[in-house]
Amino acid sequence: MRGQSKVMTIALSALIWLLALSSCATAFSGGPRLSTSELNSSCAICHAMPKVEYAPERGAAATNQLIENKHYKDLEAGSGAYGIIPADQRKALLEQVKWVDQNSGVSLKAPPSAKPGQIIEVTVETQGGIGPSVGVFLGDVPLRYLARSVAFDGWYIVGAPKVIGPDGKEQTWWLDQRREQKKNVSFLLVQAKADVEKKTLPTTKITWNLRAPIDPGTYTMTAGFLYGTEELDEFKTGKLELAPGGYQGNGGRVLFSEPVTVTVR
Repeated sequence: MRGQSKVMTIALSALIWLLALSSCATAFSGGPRLSTSELNSSCAICHAMPKVEYAPERGAAATNQLIENKHYKDLEAGSGAYGIIPADQRKALLEQVKWVDQNSGVSLKAPPSAKPGQIIEVTVETQGGIGPSVGVFLGDVPLRYLARSVAFDGWYIVGAPKVIGPDGKEQTWWLDQRREQKKNVSFLLVQAKADVEKKTLPTTKITWNLRAPIDPGTYTMTAGFLYGTEELDEFKTGKLELAPGGYQGNGGRVLFSEPVTVTVR
């Protein structure tokens, strides 16, 4: 009986791990399409970051999360899933990935001051990401493992954010998935796909209306940008085809805009 119990425990653990991996598939490059909950920078554990300043509490270990160390090195060496990719194809993929990184960014615009309870407009603009979608959220500080939604800092998001995709048209598909749960939403996905052949990266624009905190003071906010660098097949074969790096490819990125200070008085 003990032997059977041990086998069952191992099998159950393996099943849980496989389920966890399968859920990660929807988070690789294409974004967490099956989850419409509030997400943030810390949940994207497979994503690499451009600056150690995003994780000061990690000390020297923060360098392990840098793009060069977490992703580029594996591509160059053929580690993990990249091992089955011929060297010349890996080199081409690395060049593509670097092109995406070098031309991706995010910015945040907000008024410098507001009265307690006043509604202000905040705009986030992104460029980059391989697609087919990118993630954007409003946070309080540009810290990967410590950032929270602005809603935790006294701001209230009034109404649904206005999302403009790369084609200049408004998108509502992400909010439509949330059904009745559309209040105070600070995270969303935007359909945005790069054209690798034409060397063009998508741009997006998201506008939130925020009600200022009732307590006077100085508040900071930043925009988080989550994107992928490796293309994946969008169910073109009838099933999800992973990007070249697979589950553990670390081809995702987390970026922050320069923080903006708003004085409430």
